[in-house]
Amino acid sequence: MKTKIMKTLAPTAVVGLVIGTAGFSVSAETETMEEGETFWDVAQEHNVTVDELMDMNSDIEPRAIPVGTEIELDAEQSTGSNDAVTHTVQPGNTLIGIANVYDGVTLEDLHDLNQGIDPYELMIGSEVTVVHDNNDSTDNSSENGNENSDVVYHMVQPGNTINGIASVYDYVSAEEIMEANPDVDPNDLTIGSEIAIPLD
Repeated sequence: MKTKIMKTLAPTAVVGLVIGTAGFSVSAETETMEEGETFWDVAQEHNVTVDELMDMNSDIEPRAIPVGTEIELDAEQSTGSNDAVTHTVQPGNTLIGIANVYDGVTLEDLHDLNQGIDPYELMIGSEVTVVHDNNDSTDNSSENGNENSDVVYHMVQPGNTINGIASVYDYVSAEEIMEANPDVDPNDLTIGSEIAIPLD
């Protein structure tokens, strides 16, 4: 199962996103694209990721989808066994910015793990692989003195709060973060310190 990690970074660039207002024409396994619709719209409507749509429709240029194009939505195709930890791209994200907030992850790591991604044109809603699998996560944690392979580490940024950190992870609550960090004062987070985020 993919573990999705989504963090909001300080904007470093303006990224445009066109969201159509037309309705969807949905069949059991496909979506008929209408004027103004994008992969982002389809992903939001059908609870899948832009990356999954791109994988299932590799012959389609996602930035120029003709009206009437049939988009594959087969759920079986979107189900994988990858244990990767991924970051969902937000407006303003860059690869170097993403690398800076994941402990033990370098820009070179992101390039190696995401060779099909254009680092200068990240698509909002697409996923950037941060850790390839649990073994890689363990290696990164060990190098930084963290031996728990069931967590990833969030580097505290200016303005971060426990509730704010929890709000951008879709699988963890503020209470769970506090349980995983009993020595952390939630009212006095140190910029640059690490907060353990439970994976399960």
